[in-house]
Amino acid sequence: MRAYPVLVVCLVLSLRLWAQLPDGSIAPDFQVVDIKGQNWHLYDLLAQDKIVLIEISATWCPPCWSYHNSQALQNFYKVHGPAGDDRARVLFVEGDPNTNLNCLYGQTGCNNISPGDWVTGSPYPIIDNADIAKSFEVQYYPTIFVICPNKKLYEVGQVSAGDLWGKAQSCPVAKGMNNAGMFDYDSGSLLHEVCDTLSLAPRFTLINLGANPLIAASVDLKWNGSTVQNIFWTGGLPLYGEIQIKFDSIAVAEPGQLTTIVTEINYGTVEADSSNNSHTDLFTAASTFNSQAVLLRIRTDQYGAETYWELRDEQGKVLDYGGNKAVGPNGGGTYFGANGGPGAYGNYALIKDTLLLPAGGCYSLHFVDAYGDGMCCEYGNGYYRLYNLGNSTSIIMGGGDFGAYDRRAFGAQATVWLEDVSDEKNSRLHLYPNPATDVLYVETNWLEITDVRFSVLNTLGQVVRSFATQCIQPNGSPTPLDVAGLPAGTYFLRADVPGSVRTEVFVRVP
Repeated sequence: MRAYPVLVVCLVLSLRLWAQLPDGSIAPDFQVVDIKGQNWHLYDLLAQDKIVLIEISATWCPPCWSYHNSQALQNFYKVHGPAGDDRARVLFVEGDPNTNLNCLYGQTGCNNISPGDWVTGSPYPIIDNADIAKSFEVQYYPTIFVICPNKKLYEVGQVSAGDLWGKAQSCPVAKGMNNAGMFDYDSGSLLHEVCDTLSLAPRFTLINLGANPLIAASVDLKWNGSTVQNIFWTGGLPLYGEIQIKFDSIAVAEPGQLTTIVTEINYGTVEADSSNNSHTDLFTAASTFNSQAVLLRIRTDQYGAETYWELRDEQGKVLDYGGNKAVGPNGGGTYFGANGGPGAYGNYALIKDTLLLPAGGCYSLHFVDAYGDGMCCEYGNGYYRLYNLGNSTSIIMGGGDFGAYDRRAFGAQATVWLEDVSDEKNSRLHLYPNPATDVLYVETNWLEITDVRFSVLNTLGQVVRSFATQCIQPNGSPTPLDVAGLPAGTYFLRADVPGSVRTEVFVRVP
């Protein structure tokens, strides 16, 4: 969710030679004094099992001021700070070295730009310190981090107080004497739809959340309720110590439920909190198309430049793509201010793209939203939809209401009705222009005079246009065929000759 309609981010103007700290990095420690003279030590707060939110902003930054006025941090702090459930702390940092302290109080005495008073009404500590921005390697304002008690940080966008708490709840927090938790779970597959077979290799981070060392844990991997693997780990993890647990790959060929569960720790010791000891993923059947020609229809929202997509084959090879290359396949939730870039779509645009699949088999469609709020629904009813090319009214698969990523698998049936029974080698049809509008020209390299009957078939194998039998001369002039009036889409030109059938694909455009 955006807290403002147009401006998304203010880039840091000074030259940076580093990259933004990636999620999961250890937060750099700091000891500072806020504008009221109170000392703050980050690692001391974390050692108290507090979740720490840090917003690094600049007073001259309009989106920072807009987010400040959204009251997201203020509301979060009231509910989860010292006056609330006392589970979190919020630190606001003015990180620009070129602004003075007066800018936090408004324009009077400010040596730069300030739209108003940042201090009044802010219940959390405010820190004027550019070194924090430098140590956290921020690239734009505002940058907001959730820092967990194990010192790992995760960047979040300019989201509501509820969404901030949702992210904070993913932090491991110690409780009791004997306790463990499962975090950073990965099923081993980007896809949650089964097409043919799907390989799953679950892994996660096991973290000790108890005061006593974690010395043993038993973990089951279940498919549809039946245990398929068990890992019994032994070792010695101190508080917030962690270990990677990895299962062997399993292949599933039907829809089902994958569950990973920590069934026992420390040789049967009663656990203080087992709420984070399991993870379940549901895998459904992939949609299937009865052709190798698919129509992709996209409707963008108010921020069309945030969209990027890829079509991949079963091995992950990218066959087609579209949208803003600056966003790219890994840009979801991390690329802000996507105001253009190569291939960027317009706002509220309707895009139609024909996807010609090279063979029958399994494929996947990957959509990315730069801001991380999908294509629907707060800023327009955007969507993507897949159809059989021959039937653009029946939706086979689609989406739009997602976060940073949406990844869908689907199957395509081979067009088995297209067969070539000739023994002649090097016999071919060359079609141009392709795509065609009104006239399609056919060149052949046949070595003898041949009678041929041309016909046009749609992707369902139905004849939609026939032509009279023609006599083709060796090395003769191209044969023109009238394709005007055919609906836009993918077709097959079929050439019937004695003892042989030849087919080639072409596309008809308006």
